[in-house]
Amino acid sequence: MDFPILETERLILRQLTNKDSKDLFDYFSLDIVMEYYDLETFTQIEEAEKLIDHFNSEFENKKGFRWAIELKSEKKVIGTCGYHNWFREHFKAELGYELNPKFWRKAYMKEAVQAIIPFAFTTMNLHRIEAFIDPANISSEKLLLSLDFNEEGTMRDFFFEKGKFVDATIFGLINKLKISASRK
Repeated sequence: MDFPILETERLILRQLTNKDSKDLFDYFSLDIVMEYYDLETFTQIEEAEKLIDHFNSEFENKKGFRWAIELKSEKKVIGTCGYHNWFREHFKAELGYELNPKFWRKAYMKEAVQAIIPFAFTTMNLHRIEAFIDPANISSEKLLLSLDFNEEGTMRDFFFEKGKFVDATIFGLINKLKISASRK
């Protein structure tokens, strides 16, 4: 399978390449972006290159998809979004995303995630999409609720990140168009 390219009114969602490493480094090097991310703030562009390689190896190994979010008007990558922790036997995967803060509060991430949800339910044959967020990440909570995800609870000390245990609030979106029995 070739990496899927999706298009919205303002965005092109495509595979990341090493040419995108500068754009990623520009915002992965900001503490404000990394506050709720499970990686340390980047200090070298090689870290962005390794992350791109990781995202692409997940696709090559059929473990997930991570799209570059390219702003059509600027031909610039402003973020990424996609699926990881894809459990085919359970028909579910985890949603992940991040965005350059210069583009926050302009509905770019909502536009991008709205484009990849149908892909998950059709091409990936998912029944469930999960998202885990830090309970303090109110912007992420608002995004997920606006996309019809349901808040399902908070798990205490669920992840160990950056030297400490952190809580995670789980959100879920169920594909209501398919009957589970048809998946057998």
